[in-house]
Amino acid sequence: MGSIENLPAIGIPDLACYLPERVVCVEEWGRRTGQSLQRIEAMLSNGVRCFHDAMSQSPVDMGIKAVRLLLTKARIAPRSVDLLIYTHTVQSSIAPPPTSTAGHIQAACGLQNALSFSIAQQNCVSPMLAVRIVRQMMARHRHIQRALVVSVDLMGTAADGIRGILDLSLHSDGSCAFLVEREAPRNQVLGYHFFTDGRFFRGTDENHELVPDEKYHWSCFATMRSALQQAGLRAEDLNRILPNHVNMDGWRLVLSMLRLPLERLYAANFSRLGHVFGSDPFINFLHERKEPGGHYLLFSSGLAGCFGALVLKH
Repeated sequence: MGSIENLPAIGIPDLACYLPERVVCVEEWGRRTGQSLQRIEAMLSNGVRCFHDAMSQSPVDMGIKAVRLLLTKARIAPRSVDLLIYTHTVQSSIAPPPTSTAGHIQAACGLQNALSFSIAQQNCVSPMLAVRIVRQMMARHRHIQRALVVSVDLMGTAADGIRGILDLSLHSDGSCAFLVEREAPRNQVLGYHFFTDGRFFRGTDENHELVPDEKYHWSCFATMRSALQQAGLRAEDLNRILPNHVNMDGWRLVLSMLRLPLERLYAANFSRLGHVFGSDPFINFLHERKEPGGHYLLFSSGLAGCFGALVLKH
């Protein structure tokens, strides 16, 4: 793969997100899926409040909306995009072959010059891993100057019953899109690290229940620490950590391991958005009031033991 010193300098100059208008509270979800009162109360005590429901929208619909918002915000021509990467977690977020979800988004958004493909199996870490893949491709192909990454996930009404992540969060429908450019003037990528714990390749046990991971918090901490080391920073150099929206109590522990006050965690979206799969840290980074020259760490983890951290300089 080569060392990071031999790779082109890149950044993420612009981001956008799309969240469906319909918001469902945890109590309504509990009623329509037959959850016990004890579970709903446990979720509420853990700060779980609601999720966004796409209803009849498709993943293609949500992807197109996020990409169009991004192109408008960044004021760039669709033909200037050289690479389009579509990422997702759940299989309901892609159209079955022979059709192509990435192809539909590409055609609808006028990205005629872009090479397009998708990334999965890294689950909620997939959009973050796409940044690394873009950089590797830029190192090999000088003509690639600008890439667009779009992440979409949709549970659908039929999967309502499994939106709950233990008692720690609710899966939310939504999408985000962001640019990755050579020599970007802001949000420069300083470092990243990815880790997959092979013990959890199944994702769930035989009963489709999540498997407890006794090393989860250590894996989160170690992944972030490795990304910081690559960036040449210490935890105390960070202005903010932009997390995934799962397990607020767990994040309190991880912040203590990093010896950082809880205020360094961007936590405003935990209760008001739900867990928007791999989009979480990018949505948080978009909402964060960033300081010029500030350092920010984006983090995500996913089923099958996937962990990823990305360090940016604004």
